Amino acid sequence: MDIRAQENRLALLAEYAAGRLGTREAIARLGLDDYADLVIAMAQEDLDLPKPTDTPARRAHVARAREILQPLLRHGD
Repeated sequence: MDIRAQENRLALLAEYAAGRLGTREAIARLGLDDYADLVIAMAQEDLDLPKPTDTPARRAHVARAREILQPLLRHGD
């Protein structure tokens, strides 16, 4: 693999690890077969486990969970 391809691979893996690239997109753009290959590629580059992708749906789920849980935590229910 040439230097440019290696740099591109590392940049894509870093984007995935930071949660800015979804699993399916990362697998496709890296030309991997499946999630296991993606995890192996990340381990080879000594990258942290991926964070959840920041999507509108995820933000909505987190907001809803806060609405439900914070009153319960405040009141000790």
